[in-house]
Amino acid sequence: MTYSSFQNRPDYAPPMLSNGDISFAPDAEGTLGYTYSDYLKKGIDAYDGIVVRSARRTALCNTIQARLFPFGKFIFREGSHLTEWSQTLMTEKGCIESDCLYESGTKIHSQSFIHPEANIYALQKTFLRVKGTQTFCYDIDLCGYCEQISRYMRVRYTRQQGNVGVIGFTMFGMDVFTGEIHVFVDRECAITTTETGIKLSFEAAEGETVTFYYAVEDDWNGVDFSSVLVQYQTRIRQSGFEKMLEECAAYFGAYYSLGYVETGDEALNRIYQTSLYSIRCNTTNYSIAVGFNNGSWDGRFFAFDEYTSFLGLLGANRLDLAKRVPLFRLKRCLPSAIQRASDCHRNANTEDMARFHWETGEVDRAELSPDGNWLDHIFHIPLVGIGAFNYYEYSQDADFLRECYPMIRACAKFMTKHMVYTDTGRYYIGKCTDLERLGSSIENPFMTACGAILLLQCCAKAAEILETDDAYARECLRISEKLLENLPQTEQMYVPHLGCAQKSIAVFAGKFPFDVLPDRDEKMLAAWEDFEINGAAYGNMYPWGSGISPWYACWKALGYARTKNPEKAYASLKQAYRSAGAFSELFEINEEKVRCRPWFATAAGIFVSAVNDMLLQVEDDHIFIMPAFPHSVDARFKLAAKGGITVEAEVRGGRLLHAAVLKNGMDVTDQYTVTL
Repeated sequence: MTYSSFQNRPDYAPPMLSNGDISFAPDAEGTLGYTYSDYLKKGIDAYDGIVVRSARRTALCNTIQARLFPFGKFIFREGSHLTEWSQTLMTEKGCIESDCLYESGTKIHSQSFIHPEANIYALQKTFLRVKGTQTFCYDIDLCGYCEQISRYMRVRYTRQQGNVGVIGFTMFGMDVFTGEIHVFVDRECAITTTETGIKLSFEAAEGETVTFYYAVEDDWNGVDFSSVLVQYQTRIRQSGFEKMLEECAAYFGAYYSLGYVETGDEALNRIYQTSLYSIRCNTTNYSIAVGFNNGSWDGRFFAFDEYTSFLGLLGANRLDLAKRVPLFRLKRCLPSAIQRASDCHRNANTEDMARFHWETGEVDRAELSPDGNWLDHIFHIPLVGIGAFNYYEYSQDADFLRECYPMIRACAKFMTKHMVYTDTGRYYIGKCTDLERLGSSIENPFMTACGAILLLQCCAKAAEILETDDAYARECLRISEKLLENLPQTEQMYVPHLGCAQKSIAVFAGKFPFDVLPDRDEKMLAAWEDFEINGAAYGNMYPWGSGISPWYACWKALGYARTKNPEKAYASLKQAYRSAGAFSELFEINEEKVRCRPWFATAAGIFVSAVNDMLLQVEDDHIFIMPAFPHSVDARFKLAAKGGITVEAEVRGGRLLHAAVLKNGMDVTDQYTVTL
């Protein structure tokens, strides 16, 4: 996907590169010659031109609470003004190419990528047109990103080490860690040091190629950073740019080969492809961030947002990557969630309860969210338990379900002990915040109640599969039935909560993310119709947005998909298209008056999830091909489904040309009824 400066799109934002450990978004020159303020002046609330690393966060203090530390920015200097440029994101190779024309007449082609297995950024420039031999330079600086953060960063030294410029640092944040940044070009150059950075100057003539390398490592979590950086240098010298680019392309090629969606709708194809790339870039070595940068809540983790991308990965047959989400919650978050909710004096008879933080870091030490009514959310807690059970449904990994069961149960126990109230036989959820714009202290909100119902059902199913915990499983089923009987409603329809004066996307929660209502539930369908007619003013998470945001549009599409309504599912999905950016990436909001958070993982995840559900659904031994996708649009796909299967199918001209069901590498098509 190529963007040219001639297009002059007001929503252009640089494309992401990431390997799960380091992340940034290079500009047209392949560098980071922009700031957050530069894009804010253009009307885009986006990220800053810095390198960030997962888990390296500032301390819990002041207005920079738990932000990701900057690991420098690098700028290319040609010596004159950049006048024309184009930039191409090659998602299937994990790299970016660009062409730049300068005021001097110099023309340069660039290729760049972050290596998927090493914290190495490689930027190769081919000098297509140069007057004689010209001097070029790279400036690399570690500090200056933010005055407040700089107080907690110390540049220990800047020095020349052979042909490599080295910046040594110590950062004082949630952890104290020390490391180095190495930069160099693959030809003779002059290296100049400053107090906080390095300058590399070199000469190049027409037709020549020069590669810039950036590498970073530190001793966080006990890593021997010096040894790792030696390994990086060896890898660079032995492999060179071309071989490492081949390794990057092979990695992303393998990622995309796991599953695919190709339809007669080219806009859908582009957004789906980019969304899979976006999810991969925002998936850190721990879990899936809303955005792996400081422009998206500082790259923190939200259980709700994790779930949309997690579910998208499951359906798209990326199970190993999806597994990071329940594993992260189990290994890194559960102990603090139990400590927050359970009895102070725990003993052998104490039953664990888990209340997960609203915003979480890679090491879950504390609530990372600023104060606000969002701290009274609880609907994200069911999604932790539901997600762990969903992983079992897709993988059939009973051992992992057994490992996760204490977490699923602790989530359920928090709901049944802390949040379920009874009043003359009526069961309901106590006061909490549902969706933020609905306000705080809402009794028995629809979305949260649906979450509790599905969580309790999943807990009971997990107990049955594992043949354990019969008494609590029965209690979960009994309470879930009582809550289902008492969902907030009028005579005509379900409502976000009793007495609600607003319209809310929350009324779709009975099908997504919490599939607890029958497909033809009249009050559910009436609530959806009411939202379609009267909910335009409430189609964004925030009141300053207008129309419907891409992730709300896909939320609707998922609801309609799960009721097998292709016309409305497809119409809802297409409402998200208008929010796609220059590379078909989805923003949180992308409107004429409000543009914020490009490469928003939540929107990407829910788009992939919606398309997956529109193309494939499985109920017991019945496989539905394109149950919520118009048969007038051709489609072929390879997707995963519950039961540990993958399904490949092709539909053209409204006819099913091919369908195959695989399980553990074996063709099991004859064990299913396949219906178009």
